[in-house]
Amino acid sequence: MENNDVDETGHREADRPSPPPDREQILRDAFLSFQSASESLVSSYSALERRIADLSEALSEKNRAFDRQGTFLEAILQSLAAGVVVVTPGGAPLFRNPAMETFIDPQDPTFIKVLSQKELWPPPEPGDAVFRDEAAFDYRGRSWVVVRRPVQGPSSQIIGYVFIFTDVTRSREMEAEIARDRRLKAMGEMVAQIAHELRNPLGSLELFTSLLTKDAPSSESREFLSHMATSISSMDRLIGNLLYHTRTPEMQELIVPARPLILRMAADFSRVIGSAGRSRPEKTLVFVSPSIIPDASLNIDEHLLYHALFNLVTNALEAVVGLPTGEVQFDVNISSCGDYVFTIKDNGPGIAMEVEERIFDPFFTTRAKGTGLGLSIVHNVATAHGGEVRYVRSGGQTLFSLSIPKERTEI
Repeated sequence: MENNDVDETGHREADRPSPPPDREQILRDAFLSFQSASESLVSSYSALERRIADLSEALSEKNRAFDRQGTFLEAILQSLAAGVVVVTPGGAPLFRNPAMETFIDPQDPTFIKVLSQKELWPPPEPGDAVFRDEAAFDYRGRSWVVVRRPVQGPSSQIIGYVFIFTDVTRSREMEAEIARDRRLKAMGEMVAQIAHELRNPLGSLELFTSLLTKDAPSSESREFLSHMATSISSMDRLIGNLLYHTRTPEMQELIVPARPLILRMAADFSRVIGSAGRSRPEKTLVFVSPSIIPDASLNIDEHLLYHALFNLVTNALEAVVGLPTGEVQFDVNISSCGDYVFTIKDNGPGIAMEVEERIFDPFFTTRAKGTGLGLSIVHNVATAHGGEVRYVRSGGQTLFSLSIPKERTEI
């Protein structure tokens, strides 16, 4: 229904103008809206600050991790025995580790020249089907293997090259040593076979010489036969040395009374030295036998021990044979710890100090005609019995001692 109410001014109520707006209320509402927006903005900014702080901390941690990785990688490169150098595609060195000093300074023009000679520089062009990325060569007295690898950037473009230089000199030496050992092994097998074939007739010669000596009609004949026996013993010793070195002997252990063994050794050694002295105008080679023999039984390989001591006596004889008066002394005693000790002394010039550490090495000798096997075999025999051999130079005398441990001795 239409409103026809009329106010006092004659206007209908529907046509009456609206009251003017309340400015204070508008300002109040606007301020509240601004305050709300400000609080929202402050809250968002605080959240953004926290997010930025979190991202900054994560970035810092990443940077620290990269720094640690970089430091670790640099430490690895610094400690590598192989030389490492990084160069640009134009050939300018960017990095090298200390090991490169053993090869060549990458700043030296010779560096690129050497790479060019080995076809490792310049690097291959895109599309090259055949190129070389590894080479082996000798340089400044050393053997080297060098490997080239490209360094790719983020877009897979090549931004440089890494060269790794490895010193393989020792490896080449070891390869040569292995090849030499193979040849020596083959030669040793042949020598052992020949030595074995020679030993049988030598045994017959020794037996026949002994029989002839008993029936010799004159002292001159006996002297000649004694020389033959000495030569046969020397040949047997040489063959025995070759056999003991090429084939590891098996220990044949027996309980052996020491007294008869030492008396037999002393008689044999005296005969060898006496025979060498007969060829001289005067009797200037003297052999001294043990004056007191400690009574004991030894658990030993008699043949191996005899051979080792015979080597020591022969070495002593060769050391004094050129002296005006040479003396070789064979002795035995019991040490303070109960070991049975054999000693061979001579008044020869001794062994030079610079080679003392090598005298027991196989094939090492200071004599022009020596094999270098005698003392090595003595050492092996002593070790096989659980004992040791020692060398001492004192008071103008050279002394070698070979000990049999207390565990193998029954007094």
